[in-house]
Amino acid sequence: MSDAYATTDRLVSADSNVYDRGLDAAIALSVVGFTLGLVTLVNLVPPGASGTPLTTALGTLLAVVVGAVGITGLASYTNVVPVTSQRVRGIGLGLVVSTVGLTVLAAALPVTMATLLGTVLLVEALAVTAAGVTSRLELVDTEPNMSAGLLSGVAFGVLGLAMGAAVGGSLAGFGSLLWLAVAAVAGVSLFLLAILPREDLGSTLPTAVVVGALGLTIVTGTIGVGWQWSPQALSGGFTGGAVIPVFLLVGTLLSAWSAAKCRAGFGARGREYGAFLVINLNAFLMVAVMATIVVFVTLKGVSYAVHGLTVGALTALVLLTPALLAALQFARTPAGTSDWNTGARQLFRLLPLAAVGSLAAVFAGVLVTGTPLRYAYQYTVQVNRQGRPLDTAVAVTPDTTVGTLLLVAPALVLAVTFFRSFGSLRQVGTQSERTGAIRQAVPTAVLGLVVLIGLFLVLGPVPMGLPLGGTVGLAAVVLGAVAAGGLAVYPLVGVLASDGPTLADRAQREAPRFTLGVFGGLGLLLAVLVLQPVAGVNPRVGPVNLVPAVALGAAVASLALAALTTAAKRASEATITRRLLTEETRLGLVGAAGFTALVGLHVAVTGVSFTVLGASISNEGSLSWPMVMQAYIPLGAEPGGIMPAIVGTVWLVIGATLFAVPLGVGAAVFLTEYAEQGRFTALVEVATNALWSTPSIVFGLFGAAFLIPRLGGDESLLAGMLVLGFMLLPLVLITSRESIKAVPDEYRDASAALGVTQWETIRSVVLPAAMPGVITGVILGVGRIAGETAPLILVLGSTLNATTAVDVLDGFRFVSGPPFVANDALLTASASLPTQVWAVIAAGVSGSPQMGWATAFILLMVVLTFYAVGITARTYFRRKLNYE
Repeated sequence: MSDAYATTDRLVSADSNVYDRGLDAAIALSVVGFTLGLVTLVNLVPPGASGTPLTTALGTLLAVVVGAVGITGLASYTNVVPVTSQRVRGIGLGLVVSTVGLTVLAAALPVTMATLLGTVLLVEALAVTAAGVTSRLELVDTEPNMSAGLLSGVAFGVLGLAMGAAVGGSLAGFGSLLWLAVAAVAGVSLFLLAILPREDLGSTLPTAVVVGALGLTIVTGTIGVGWQWSPQALSGGFTGGAVIPVFLLVGTLLSAWSAAKCRAGFGARGREYGAFLVINLNAFLMVAVMATIVVFVTLKGVSYAVHGLTVGALTALVLLTPALLAALQFARTPAGTSDWNTGARQLFRLLPLAAVGSLAAVFAGVLVTGTPLRYAYQYTVQVNRQGRPLDTAVAVTPDTTVGTLLLVAPALVLAVTFFRSFGSLRQVGTQSERTGAIRQAVPTAVLGLVVLIGLFLVLGPVPMGLPLGGTVGLAAVVLGAVAAGGLAVYPLVGVLASDGPTLADRAQREAPRFTLGVFGGLGLLLAVLVLQPVAGVNPRVGPVNLVPAVALGAAVASLALAALTTAAKRASEATITRRLLTEETRLGLVGAAGFTALVGLHVAVTGVSFTVLGASISNEGSLSWPMVMQAYIPLGAEPGGIMPAIVGTVWLVIGATLFAVPLGVGAAVFLTEYAEQGRFTALVEVATNALWSTPSIVFGLFGAAFLIPRLGGDESLLAGMLVLGFMLLPLVLITSRESIKAVPDEYRDASAALGVTQWETIRSVVLPAAMPGVITGVILGVGRIAGETAPLILVLGSTLNATTAVDVLDGFRFVSGPPFVANDALLTASASLPTQVWAVIAAGVSGSPQMGWATAFILLMVVLTFYAVGITARTYFRRKLNYE
């Protein structure tokens, strides 16, 4: 192999040989074939598909591949995620070439999916044969051993036995001894072919025989789409629709393994790649076993859960932006030391980025072409205890309307993320007198707007009949919006208009304008935004609302500023300058995300849609998910949704967490830091362990017998919160104690040496160090209580098909007697996901069983969401602890 090909940063080195590039293409074709096998196995594309359906499916796959490889290549070109492994680059290029070739073949020839799959196997067989023969003729520099090894021989012998048995049985029948002879000959032949020749031939020729035989079987129609075999000993049978994808999966795995060994040059290096593959497959198998229940519930419930799900392509792209940022951050993680598996590590880090890029390419294609992407299917509902199939579809439409919540939430996430990674630009650059004067004037302007907001809140927009809202308020909104827009553009104008030898020098000198423009503009425009509804004004310039137009322009200016600093960083070599430009880029991205969030907030506050360049922002967006966004509709066959159960489950978890976490952490602090270690603490430890091991039904009985009579005598949401809180309490106490004990005593001693009190030491030193462990315990506990059913049946009831969701926040009211604050919503029963699953599936309450599985799927998603929130919090505290 060419050393230059393995080390150069260019996509394809001029010194690299055809052997290296051809094997990268073969591995890429195996990946594409494996993917097509999975797609065909689950019948997303039938093996007999041809013509337009086949071309459409392959075109979608092509968009996915091009998007994945394209965004990764762009990230590498801009030095955001440097891709230094030539194997990764070569395989990426091979993926594009392979997908393009298959798409062109499907469009040009009248072939079926099965024929394409067989062709892929034949091409793989020829590729590995050519690689092995080329190595054996010593036309390339490889280091093969004398034999591929006994293990490989046994594996191929077993495959030969299976293939020989299938051929012999089909020719002579399984009642004859001839099929045993054919099986034995095939097995022994492949065994000898693997161990007798040199490793380069022993690793490729048996693979080529197996993969080529599978491909010929499919291409010639020996096992075609309509093929079926039903042995008498089995109650079922085998069909071509199931066998062909399995053939492809086996063949592509074998060819990928063989091509990888060839690519590594055989010998010890090739065996390392083989071992690496086996280890990763083993790890993947373990993860697959653990994920089986998740996949099972998903498969059983997802079709019902997503019925009627429709989302606009622009909304989908907006929702992808936080995922894109997370994938970029993950891909930027160093791949490790420069050893033999660096390329594989880098590949794994690039996979999320490639996946997000592929989805973005598909959604962008829907926007550009105006053609919706639909997946039509049927789901079953229960009508008069009889199943009735209904037609539905999951669709991505070219609708360009974005809901305010779905715009504001991702924008705020991005703004907070960029702001947290932003350092400081203090004492950087040259501050002019004008910049200093503006910096002093901005807080005064914001304070004046806040005073106006308070005035209108107290007196109203028309105090004593004076139209102050329509005059003074309108003028303040207009002037404030224009000033905020000017502040946002101020740093961009400064960088472009100032004199300097390079763009980096100008950006460094104008650094004070960056913080003033972004933070000053955001603060001033936010005050203007709040002033609008209290003053009762919404100024317009022609057909356009002024405030969102200014916010959008400010977002574009901030994004342009980030692009300028990125370009300057790419052209700069000084380390200090590059770090400064990185901070300015992050600040520009904070402004872009923050101003975009203000556009959505304006629409949410005023209720007036905002449209620009065909894209609309409205309170009614283009996302429709009936199962999650609707309540039960007891009319006709359409079952509606389970929004009340979702809301009830969320409130149960929040209430239990608010009850258990402070008590558990406080008890852990007392038992660890204050109480004398002896019989008392040992007894408490035994009691908490026993309490954690107590069956959940016992907690439910306790709630029904003790809590409900003291909470009004009826099943209630508060009783459910308390019961789940008691279940969560022991785990929080146990994990918190262990985490606090794990904090080194040197921390406490160092704090005491500085004269800090014990409580301040616990609050400022011990608890922050123990917080990751505490959050881990909370995550585990929430995962348990969110799905508890038995105690909730006893204290909350099994409300099914609720039409309204519990409103806890608006239920609070002040009363004249103790406890002086009441909430009727907490004292009434509520629907919940676990009890609804039990009522529909286990108890047989009238309802569709598919609705029960769909509810279980949604419950799983809710639990995983709580996990994600907890893991994010734990990661935050860990990073903060490491930073400090």
